[in-house]
Amino acid sequence: MTQQDTRGLDDDTMVLVSVAKRQWERTFDAISEPLMIIDEAYNVRRANLALADDLGAAVQGVVGRRCFELRAASPRPFGQAPGPQPGPCEGCPVERARQEKAGRIAELETRGGRVYRIHVYPFEDNNEQLSICRYRDVTEERTLARQLSHAEKLAAIGRLAGGVAHEINNPLGGILAFTQILQRSDSTAEEQAEYLAEIEKLALRCKAIVQSLLRFARQSPSTIRGPVMLNDVVNEALRFSPYKFGARDVAISTHLAASLPPLMGNANQIEQILINLLSNAVDSISTCRPEGRGCIDISTRFEDEQVALEIRDDGAGIKEAALEKLFDPFFTTKDEGRGTGLGLAVTYAIVQEHGGKISAANHPAGGAVFTVTFPAIPRVASGRGGRR
Repeated sequence: MTQQDTRGLDDDTMVLVSVAKRQWERTFDAISEPLMIIDEAYNVRRANLALADDLGAAVQGVVGRRCFELRAASPRPFGQAPGPQPGPCEGCPVERARQEKAGRIAELETRGGRVYRIHVYPFEDNNEQLSICRYRDVTEERTLARQLSHAEKLAAIGRLAGGVAHEINNPLGGILAFTQILQRSDSTAEEQAEYLAEIEKLALRCKAIVQSLLRFARQSPSTIRGPVMLNDVVNEALRFSPYKFGARDVAISTHLAASLPPLMGNANQIEQILINLLSNAVDSISTCRPEGRGCIDISTRFEDEQVALEIRDDGAGIKEAALEKLFDPFFTTKDEGRGTGLGLAVTYAIVQEHGGKISAANHPAGGAVFTVTFPAIPRVASGRGGRR
């Protein structure tokens, strides 16, 4: 409050104003993060002790000077924006905050590699444009975040390696056992053919696991892509569903939207997504209905420029604790030996490669719902004399 503002106030009111001003100043200085108020010319109107400390200057020598000049002369200077005259620090969010009349946040790096997160809040006082600037050194926070990210990657690699070892060890053990039996001289030609068939079967299982891993890691050769009609993929996949899922008592119904626009992708990979999700749905139904009849509903739709595929089943549903891990490699809710835990991880990778999204949820009426969305190929409007 200025001297002009206090004119006409009685002594008691003046005392109250003085006490409030002193309390506000103490509160301002007690804030541990560097804080200042600047005007339109970037002159510091008010600074707390933490800011003076960070700038390596006395607080009395901070007020009245331009903030970017103080920062340039400090032990931790920011980069300067290019120009013939000294100006705001490079990346400073103050000007943008003023123009948009809204708070803004930016991260600025000092020449020594320290990272500051700056919060700017513009406001008006007596028809004067002012800004509150708050700083926070987030260097250690950023370093810790990188270390945690690295640790998570190492842990993921460890889980992946453990999963690979477990999944491949079982078929390799079978291959070794049948090979040792074949080396015996008392086996008949019929037995040898049977053992060789088992060896081939186990070797193909190892190959399938490796191929799934390569696809998950996106190391498989690039596939040819073009316009894909999602409804056609669904119909093609369902033609062979009795052979793919065995003679299980599961009814599959479809609700396919008419005039669905195409998506850009690979039809075989899109079909693999559908088959993986259908396989999981059938397994879920078999788990909770070993002797009863289950239902799977497949639907497609177009909304918000996205082509969507939804698969709903009336199976056992998904435990809440498993929802967030569902697409992790080698995570499976199936019994040991019934799944590798790579199906949904591969599905997720394919969806990502197509620029899409996949989500899983439990349906209120029971069972699970998987929703996959892909960007639709934009429809080209035809004009007079233009191409259709």
